[in-house]
Amino acid sequence: MSTTRFSAFVGVVCAAVLCVGCGSQAEEQPKAAAPTADSPSPSAPAAPTADPHVVPGSVLKTYLPTNRTLPEGWKVSTVFEEHDSGPKPVPPSADPSPTVNFGCDQLVRSGTEAALGGWGSYANLGVTDPSAHEVGIMVRAYSTGQASEVFGRLRSLEGVCGTTYEPNSAGLLNNPVTITVSAVDGVGDEGVRVTIDRKAYVGLDLVVMRVGDRLLSVTSDNDGGKFADVTALTKAIAPRVK
Repeated sequence: MSTTRFSAFVGVVCAAVLCVGCGSQAEEQPKAAAPTADSPSPSAPAAPTADPHVVPGSVLKTYLPTNRTLPEGWKVSTVFEEHDSGPKPVPPSADPSPTVNFGCDQLVRSGTEAALGGWGSYANLGVTDPSAHEVGIMVRAYSTGQASEVFGRLRSLEGVCGTTYEPNSAGLLNNPVTITVSAVDGVGDEGVRVTIDRKAYVGLDLVVMRVGDRLLSVTSDNDGGKFADVTALTKAIAPRVK
């Protein structure tokens, strides 16, 4: 679906140049002393481990809708098949979180991926509305308490964002983008809708719902001229998320 639009050789040469004559130099260098019993041995930093409490992707995919459980007129996509992270949680990234200073501008640049990062497992699926418009559905599971924190990044932007500008093909900031973040009632523990309305490019409309330590996101673009009704679809499939 179009929401994803948002879109050694030198080392070998340098090593060869630096090693010219290094054989004779190596013979002149004294050998390094062997570490003694009192010398601490260097140790590699511990790799991040997966949280065993995270619901694995193989379970999350059972929360996704089917042709039998989708509202009338909706169908599972024949193009975008189901994918998930499998039977084991994914180890968290060792890199700093990109969401430390999350705000409206990041929504414009990265959609909600910057806001929803840090999940431990996932399952996703494509569906089509009665007009054959593609819609993405994704369930993410987080470590205990983290889903509420992640959801709070979006919730904190309710009524805050407005109209900003993004560059055109010439690099000038004259393409208006209106970002609206509003609460959605009646979905899970809490819900929020994010609309990124672009005048010159494809926009984004999605609902994110939290149920415990899981987040459900339902995403549409307006490539076909209008957004699909993601709010109605979210409310219809919300009871499947446990």
